[in-house]
Amino acid sequence: MIDNSLLAFATILTPIFVAILAHLIAKIPRIGNGLAKFFCVITAYATFLTILMLTYIVTEKGIVVGSIFTISLPIGNFALSVHVDYLALIPTLFSALFASFALTYSLRYLSLENKHRPVPPIFNRVYSLVLLFLGSMIGACFTSNMLALLIFWEITGLCSYALITFAKEEDVVCRASALKAFILLHIGGLGLLMAGILMYSAVGTWEIHEWRLYSLTNPTVSLVMFLLFIGALPKAVQFPFYTWLPDAAVAPTPVTAYVLHGGSFLMGLYVFPRFFSQVFSPSVQASATLPVQLAPFFGNISVWNFMIAITGAFTMMVTPLFALIESDVKRLIAYCHISAVGGTVMALGLGTPLAIASGLISMIMHVLFCCIIFFACGAAIYRTGKTSLEHLGGLYSLMPITAVCGSIGALSFAGIPFLGYFTAVWLGIHASLELNAPVFAILLFFGSVFKTAAILRMLHGVFFGKAPGYKVKITEAPALMLFPMVTLSACLLVFGVFPQLLLNYLVLPAISQLKSQLYSGLTSDLGSIVTMSGSLDLTLMSFLFFLCLGIMIMGIYASKSFAHTEKSYIKKEEPIKPFLCGEDVDLLDGARAYHFYHTLTHVVRIYRVCRAFDIDRSYNAVSKSFSNFCVKLLRFDIQQNYFAAFASFIAGAIVLVLLAVLGG
Repeated sequence: MIDNSLLAFATILTPIFVAILAHLIAKIPRIGNGLAKFFCVITAYATFLTILMLTYIVTEKGIVVGSIFTISLPIGNFALSVHVDYLALIPTLFSALFASFALTYSLRYLSLENKHRPVPPIFNRVYSLVLLFLGSMIGACFTSNMLALLIFWEITGLCSYALITFAKEEDVVCRASALKAFILLHIGGLGLLMAGILMYSAVGTWEIHEWRLYSLTNPTVSLVMFLLFIGALPKAVQFPFYTWLPDAAVAPTPVTAYVLHGGSFLMGLYVFPRFFSQVFSPSVQASATLPVQLAPFFGNISVWNFMIAITGAFTMMVTPLFALIESDVKRLIAYCHISAVGGTVMALGLGTPLAIASGLISMIMHVLFCCIIFFACGAAIYRTGKTSLEHLGGLYSLMPITAVCGSIGALSFAGIPFLGYFTAVWLGIHASLELNAPVFAILLFFGSVFKTAAILRMLHGVFFGKAPGYKVKITEAPALMLFPMVTLSACLLVFGVFPQLLLNYLVLPAISQLKSQLYSGLTSDLGSIVTMSGSLDLTLMSFLFFLCLGIMIMGIYASKSFAHTEKSYIKKEEPIKPFLCGEDVDLLDGARAYHFYHTLTHVVRIYRVCRAFDIDRSYNAVSKSFSNFCVKLLRFDIQQNYFAAFASFIAGAIVLVLLAVLGG
């Protein structure tokens, strides 16, 4: 019988191997380009199927553990070992699904028919790098060795850098965006590296799941957990390391959708439950709790749980404000994405089983609706060649299927019932109330309101606003681009109406493995979800939802009829429209106005708040100071001043000798 761990290793290594082999296949005359693309797409789908097989194996036989080889190094034993449980399967399963759809979508998007950025119909590095990213991401989640995790982690960062520069390598903006992502992502990698070194020096092993045995007795665990927290923030796009993601929107839509929004953030989120809710859970539970004065507002939680949760909550509240004043479609979605991930981090940070359930459901739903939104907007960009909201609008009549799919994704993002994400928000609020942390429940509610306002601005501006008068003929997106959108929209509807499919078969088993005990505080039956603080009757809610939807449709129809009658009456009474200083207020503040949320952005002055919280200003100041420091160091260059260079060399040598003598 074949060892189940070999299937896990094949899941990791096959995408990496095909990513390398594809470039050799592409060199075959005449058929090489198409054959290489075909192998990449098929490999992505095969990887998804193998992860489904692993899910079945874990369900039937338990956690898959194994090792291929072990290499003895001066810094310890490097073992390519795996520890596949439900927590590792959740992000990898949906990341593989996303990668499969992203590569399918790329077959038509990366072509000469793309009106925004035509791409020659040849095999390019997008296909291979997406596969390499997928294999490395799976490796980072499956491995139980910290050295292997670091290697896979860094490979994904390098893939992100290479893919961001794909569009226009000669463009200064693309290079700057890629460099920014490279630096911030590697700050996270450095944090993980330092945490691993500290833990290895204390316990003598790189095996992550053996660290739990020493977590209470090791005095360096607090520093290790802080470094792990810092290491996860850039990939999880949380404050203050989130600013690389909106800038990375210069990458092609499939790249932006999968690598930056569908794969990278899952790795960052994976760190929080794996390390803070499992490996170092005894240390987190034994750490100091919040002061008594704060407990009535934030709950009686540990300092570590509070630090993670408040970081996610702050990110969730701030980033939608940037989306309200952003005009670029992909950057707007990026800010909304960051806000939603902030809510997920907040839930995972609270650390209770119910909060972790909310976070894991949010991870899954986030992949689905984020993929749909990006693909729908990418199809609009593909057909129109425009990326700004000022040049888009009215596409619902020209691209109806795309508009419907985009609407489903946006409404799911907004937390509309029966579209998936509502369940995650509902569980998150109940988790906060169970902890007696009303502030987090309130922040989650208002964060959802802000995100909804921002994403509806995108939906209105792209599909339902006034058409600007396109100079090219607009038709529906190609079938290969519609297939991922329609399939994922169906998944959202199914998981939205029946969330117990995810809860009973993925989320609750993952929590039981994390906590090493069966969790009974959340039960999910067909038609209802019950927690210790309340219940959600999906049958009753479905009736009320469709009743309200029918009333709303009737109201809209009646208001349109009344507006048409009133407009006809006004035209009879006032055939000439008065001049209002060159500006028509109806074009500013109406629900279908050209400037959506005009009052909010121009009267409340949101841009001032955004400027106050713009962390890039601090980064620019630091980089400028560092640049000036480097310029000053040039004075010691031997080509400019021989004496100064020689003196600095002698001084440095003396310092090193003194340190060697004093250090023994």
